[in-house]
Amino acid sequence: MMESEKTFLFFDVECANCFGGVGKMCSFGYVLTDSSFNILENDDIVMNPESEFDWFLLKNGGTSLAYPKSFFLSQKPFPFFSERIFDLICEKNRQIFAFGALSDVGFVVTAFERYRLSIPQFCAFDLERFCKIDGEISGSLEKRCSLLKIDNSDLTAHKSSDDALMTMRLFREFLKKSNLLAETALSSRKELFFSSSDFLKKRESKMQKKARQKRRNESRRRDSKTIHFD
Repeated sequence: MMESEKTFLFFDVECANCFGGVGKMCSFGYVLTDSSFNILENDDIVMNPESEFDWFLLKNGGTSLAYPKSFFLSQKPFPFFSERIFDLICEKNRQIFAFGALSDVGFVVTAFERYRLSIPQFCAFDLERFCKIDGEISGSLEKRCSLLKIDNSDLTAHKSSDDALMTMRLFREFLKKSNLLAETALSSRKELFFSSSDFLKKRESKMQKKARQKRRNESRRRDSKTIHFD
């Protein structure tokens, strides 16, 4: 049986808030291509976050949102789409990309955790760290596309599927500029892959560090009460 052709999945997540370190996902946008960047699918999976929206997203009339708040709230919640998202990111012979991969991987992990669903084991290649040349190409996704003269005038700001498409265009053009093949880039920068396990380990490390700091602070407070100035 012939092995299935490698496919590329570029994805972006928007959250209503990340209070408590948990991303309340409100959209999962993606672009699925073949290894030559021909688009096979492009969709924005919009959902009800079942949580409040961070005030920052709603300021200036909600210009940090691609859709009105009411549209998000009228959609089905994450569990309705979880199987589809799971299949997208766990498909065999699929390479996954994101701009700021560890954060987006974390949003996916915490969304599954939040609803007590099985956490998908997957990893994504970080294009924020890869598509960069010090002193020449850096900054936000939009800025880097501009520096590479990529026309994104057909895209909507903060729309997850459009941000995913922008990410794909950035990678494609950066490879051209660098005279690299995708497979060469992936095999030469193994340290830029971030997995669900990486996110969980980093979160555990931060929690342990925070707990140690809390114990030290409590110890200092107890010690300060024993000091006398007789």
